[in-house]
Amino acid sequence: MNWYIVLAHPNPASFTHAVGRAFVQGLEAAGAGWETNDLYATGFNPVMAGDDFNQFSAQGPLPDDVLAEQARLRRAQALSLIYPVWWNEAPAILKGWIDRVLSKGFAYDVTDEGDFRPLLKLKKVLIFNTADNPYEVLESTGLNAAARLTKAEGTFRFCGVSEVEHRILGSVASDEAGRKRFLEEAARCGRQG
Repeated sequence: MNWYIVLAHPNPASFTHAVGRAFVQGLEAAGAGWETNDLYATGFNPVMAGDDFNQFSAQGPLPDDVLAEQARLRRAQALSLIYPVWWNEAPAILKGWIDRVLSKGFAYDVTDEGDFRPLLKLKKVLIFNTADNPYEVLESTGLNAAARLTKAEGTFRFCGVSEVEHRILGSVASDEAGRKRFLEEAARCGRQG
């Protein structure tokens, strides 16, 4: 399977980047294809403005950076998002990527009758999250469930992706054994990819 991997952490020495490297090592072991975009390193502009709104009016083309990201998604069969959880959300740069790239006419459309029609042709989305809060707290408060719901149902299944997996590691700063297991899990997921 051919993967597109989107990383969203400003520090290349971060554990989030280590998860990305482990996942890629697994993909390489499986002989899978992959392409990566480190949003901070490439300077992706997350701000929706100007020509981005052409998706709603059909008045002109989308910006070149959005079209380039959409081309990468078209080449892929699967998408992996790898990012830390900050204030129970994805970093703003990733939210902006979703807002701008998963545009109307590309990821979904609306019929003349007002019905939504999914257009995204990905077979699978795999999300890896790291969080400082303990996993048990994230589960017991419903924060993990909310993250899974918004990304799986509210974003990717809405756009037509039926298989959405969400892996979350809590206590990332203090749980050395958990970090090791999570890296092994990322590599294992890559080998299955």
